[in-house]
Amino acid sequence: MGWTSVRTWTAGEIVTAAIMNSAVRDNLAYLKGVGQVPTIQSGLTIDNSLGSERLLLPLLSTAECSTVLNAEGEVAFDEQTHQMKEYDGTAVRAIISEADVDDTPVNGATTVPVSSNWAYDFINTLTTEADIPYATAAGVWDRLAKGTANQFLKMNGGATAPTWGAGSVTSKVLSHTREMDAATGDVAYTGYGFQPTTLIVIGVVADLGDIVSIGFADVNLAEMCAYRENTTDLFYIDTAKLMFLNETYGSLSQAAVLKTLDADGFTLTWTKDGTPASHTATFIVLALA
Repeated sequence: MGWTSVRTWTAGEIVTAAIMNSAVRDNLAYLKGVGQVPTIQSGLTIDNSLGSERLLLPLLSTAECSTVLNAEGEVAFDEQTHQMKEYDGTAVRAIISEADVDDTPVNGATTVPVSSNWAYDFINTLTTEADIPYATAAGVWDRLAKGTANQFLKMNGGATAPTWGAGSVTSKVLSHTREMDAATGDVAYTGYGFQPTTLIVIGVVADLGDIVSIGFADVNLAEMCAYRENTTDLFYIDTAKLMFLNETYGSLSQAAVLKTLDADGFTLTWTKDGTPASHTATFIVLALA
């Protein structure tokens, strides 16, 4: 049944059951919502003079919300997720509350939902493919446009912002010596002016022309060398040494392993095997960073 237009009574009118049923019973049932959803024509105001007034939304399950709410503007309370649900003309949406804030948003609020404009503004700072965001001050973002092919990301001259620039390699070549009869121990080699990441080392013993060692080391202190000792014409590979200067096969040698890469060079740990003769080994180092 629907709403019956309000009846205006006239003096002397005989009230019949039909009149009472349509004008009173049916309209009261309509206002109660029996058989249909009543429509409040001019809006609804709940008086707050008592201080105890409230509005109770229908309590529905999640499944019921998804089926009952199907017209724009319809609202209910999901008693399973404890959220208000509304239909926005496209789908059922949850209305978030302070209970849904599970972290500290950008403005420091912890109990109320906050605007996502900060995220929108941040995303829209990036306007072009391959842009990189960086901060110019606390909470202030700017974009670094992409560089050109094969450029490297580095800090600008004022150390205030990232910038793109051509790649560069720092290098230094120095020559050192090692006495073949020197005692076992660590030796630091300096004068490079930077901390290397790669070493290429070629060593020979000048008066023992057959002794040659060619070694390589990387930033992880991994090292290996190829060497030829004094008594054969064969080359050997050693995957645990940077240099191996072998006067006699299997004995009388100086072996070096890379201990550290230092701020101004590197440190080698030398091990003397046997009693090599008093000869001077010379080795050239190409250090790269």
